[in-house]
Amino acid sequence: MNMTQARIRLNGPTDLLTTVPLLLGFHPADSLVVVGLIGGELQCTFRVNLPGSADHLEHLPDLTTQLSVNNCDGCVVIGYGEKEVAEASVERAAVRFHAAGVEPLDKLRVSRGRWFSLTCDEPCCPPEGLPVPESSAASCEVAVAGGYAETDRTAIADQLAPASPGRRAAVEKAVAATLAAEAELDWAAQRSLDLHAIDHWMAATALPGPDEIAMVGLALGDLDIRDYALRRINSGQFEGNRVDLWIWVTRHMGEDLLAPAATVAGFAAYRFGNGVLALECLELALRSSPHYRLALMLMAALQSGIPPAALSKVGCGDREEAEVKD
Repeated sequence: MNMTQARIRLNGPTDLLTTVPLLLGFHPADSLVVVGLIGGELQCTFRVNLPGSADHLEHLPDLTTQLSVNNCDGCVVIGYGEKEVAEASVERAAVRFHAAGVEPLDKLRVSRGRWFSLTCDEPCCPPEGLPVPESSAASCEVAVAGGYAETDRTAIADQLAPASPGRRAAVEKAVAATLAAEAELDWAAQRSLDLHAIDHWMAATALPGPDEIAMVGLALGDLDIRDYALRRINSGQFEGNRVDLWIWVTRHMGEDLLAPAATVAGFAAYRFGNGVLALECLELALRSSPHYRLALMLMAALQSGIPPAALSKVGCGDREEAEVKD
């Protein structure tokens, strides 16, 4: 799932097809993609894997709830893959959306750099399809807003690959030294240092070194400091919600400190509208700590299609109340 932070009007299939990879963050393959619209403006984008064959359409996830949660009144359904399974999946999904009151405005298929209309048989949409252009006015608008497309889904997961062994060892050593130094501080002094570290690195243009990574990673283990970081992300004051910072910290954390950092990274990506990256971060957090509560709730919200703006109160007020609203 990805959601835009700005309203983008799509003026035809080429606008849509050049924009979808930027919204997803990668070029889809063997996928069903549904673009949700409100009054013709792009609202959200969801992707699921195609079933193995047209004989197994019952395995195709139903995305009607996600479109309804986002108040979509229309959608475009796109199958990425070979004709039989892609077109059968598109038709099955379109029937479900229509029944749910979300009108499928167009149905398309994309394969090997060409697109095919499943609704138009006029000369403008020849049976052999048309080339997918490299860009369009809409895709340029999304790119300016920060959208980009990796070659495939694996490239997004690779962004969270652990840092080199030497760097991780340096951070591990710094964590031990930081813990020893913190033992000499009282609670108020330690809290002040942690809050300052969050503020400083969110406003910085560089990425922290081993000592600073250790301080930030340890600080996020305190739920109050973690929630302060969430509030700073929610403030909207920082470009890209500093997703780069949180991923950088996550890549250097040992197993015992990984879940808080990866969850904050996932939250920042989610709030920025990058649902695919958010999913990778949250899955990483839960592999490290399967019962980490905030990661579980953010994962549930993401999979339900809850829009990023609905998370604006996470980290505010009483923790239990705020987390229930996730």
